[in-house]
Amino acid sequence: MLEILFIVILIFFVLVFFYKQTVAEFNILQIEMDKLDTLPEILAESHPIVIRGLGPPKVLTLEVLKGNHRIQTLPVAPPFVLNQYLADPSGKSLRVLPPEIRRQAAGELGVQVWADHTWFGRIKEDIPYAFTMTLDSEVYMSSMGMRKTTAIHTLIYPTNGSFTASILMESATKFLPQNWEGQFVSELKPADCPLLNEVQFMDVILRPGHMFILPPHWIVSLKSNDTPPVFAWIEIHHPISKLAASLA
Repeated sequence: MLEILFIVILIFFVLVFFYKQTVAEFNILQIEMDKLDTLPEILAESHPIVIRGLGPPKVLTLEVLKGNHRIQTLPVAPPFVLNQYLADPSGKSLRVLPPEIRRQAAGELGVQVWADHTWFGRIKEDIPYAFTMTLDSEVYMSSMGMRKTTAIHTLIYPTNGSFTASILMESATKFLPQNWEGQFVSELKPADCPLLNEVQFMDVILRPGHMFILPPHWIVSLKSNDTPPVFAWIEIHHPISKLAASLA
């Protein structure tokens, strides 16, 4: 019994140690689809990663959205629901769906199953504490203002339209306005953010067929360049990051 308790405590402190590790520089890594076997090794470097060449999206396409009748009444652009918006998206401004609806859409559109089958096993391969890891997913049908990553790996997968992903290190939050969450760093004004010149960020253009993977403790926003904007937000957690996410 004591040996089991000791192992549990040891795993806990190992997870805490690795979760707190952050990098202090902007360094975005890039790999191609045919090099995915190197992904676990690259993830260990704790840098943002762009995966290219994944090909056309397998889930969350416009055809899937239009063909799933269970979600046609999602209020994506009040007073318009999803099927009305998809019929004529021009001139309609989407709002960010509440978290519970984003998670519901991910389940009903197959994103959760697809991510679990396609990415979860690959990422947790050869990790000794893999049995503690879980996967959560959400569907965005809009741009997304600044959001902090809490998962050990956050996968961003555009499936329709291109996006400008702006990333900041967590240390930049001391220069941001108090209510920075949900805002876009590119749209901040000196009147709202007197120390705006101190905020360092980097833009990455993401298109369908790309995947962006972020470690914890980064700030990211996604600004849509097309309509309709659609992307999946997938989080891979261990117990420590799950606790951090629940407290965020």
